[in-house]
Amino acid sequence: MVKINGAHVTKYLPTNPKLFDIPTKLINGCGRMVDYTLKIFIHYVLTFVSHSFSIKHPITKIHDMQRIEHFTNRTRLFLFDLEFIGDVKNLNTCKIWEIAIFSISSNEWFVSVIDPDPKMDTFPEPPIPEIPRLQRTFLQEENAILWDEAFQKMSTWVSTQLNTGDIPVFISHNTFRADKPIMELECKRYNIRIPLNWYFFDSLHFSRAVIRNSAGNYSLSGLHTQLFDKPIENVHRAKYDVIACNNIMSKLTKNTWNLTGPMYPAYMTSLRSIRWVGRKAEELFYNANIRSVEDLYVHLQTNIQLNYIQMGTDEETSIYNALVALLQHDLPTDNITNIVRVIMDKRRTKPFSYTFMITND
Repeated sequence: MVKINGAHVTKYLPTNPKLFDIPTKLINGCGRMVDYTLKIFIHYVLTFVSHSFSIKHPITKIHDMQRIEHFTNRTRLFLFDLEFIGDVKNLNTCKIWEIAIFSISSNEWFVSVIDPDPKMDTFPEPPIPEIPRLQRTFLQEENAILWDEAFQKMSTWVSTQLNTGDIPVFISHNTFRADKPIMELECKRYNIRIPLNWYFFDSLHFSRAVIRNSAGNYSLSGLHTQLFDKPIENVHRAKYDVIACNNIMSKLTKNTWNLTGPMYPAYMTSLRSIRWVGRKAEELFYNANIRSVEDLYVHLQTNIQLNYIQMGTDEETSIYNALVALLQHDLPTDNITNIVRVIMDKRRTKPFSYTFMITND
């Protein structure tokens, strides 16, 4: 707590999630510090409201990551896959040419072939030889449509699968580094906004948590070979990759589809997109009420500004101290140091206020 002009105010709330579980933006408004007594009052008001409505898992940041197991009775699961030209290591080069979605509850499909760029007659070679090169003749034979039309049809189809209050959760393999940001970027190109109630769940992270692969190959093909002793049929076609993912997830959950782990809404960046942030670090951030990369950046930037004003602390030291405070009791020092290094490298050219996806203009 800091004393300014005789009034006690908090440096950053919530620094202790056990004491407060209130959205920082709600309390601090436009960066202004609010009197401590007012924060106490708001805390008790929100606590009363939460208890009045018997919320089993109070939602403090609905716009950020949630735990899927807290919403089991409300989620509607959709397995999906995107096929795209370009290299996923440079998301700006990626353009979708096929999408397939499978509804777990209805067993219905949505599949569409998309023209990634009508101006292109010859498409670039894929980054790996296993992926077939896209041909203009194929798009013509499949009556490919543009992404804006495909997305409109897809959104309409998804809405027919939902009841009032359902939360659609889109599941794919490595979605937080590939499918989700690629879909967001494709929508950005066409001035489309993804519905904010759409959440995404990564089958890759779930698989790593529940099964051991002796070769360390947790790719869709690697897991399929391990579990079923055969390769994926027509690999790298969207529908067949979805079928493979469905088989894998059904096997891992014993057909219960009782999933655990984080689900992120559209336009919120997974904490595990930061290198060296694994499942344990993500859980620690979650427990500290930090639910996305954007959330983490706000926390770090707030600490940078306050620590410099109060103590003249340099930025790197402030970042290190903030991450140590969040992670030190459960994460090795070298892991924390690596996370700090990655964040500092990102920050050399990109301000904290932008997501990884948005800065890829």
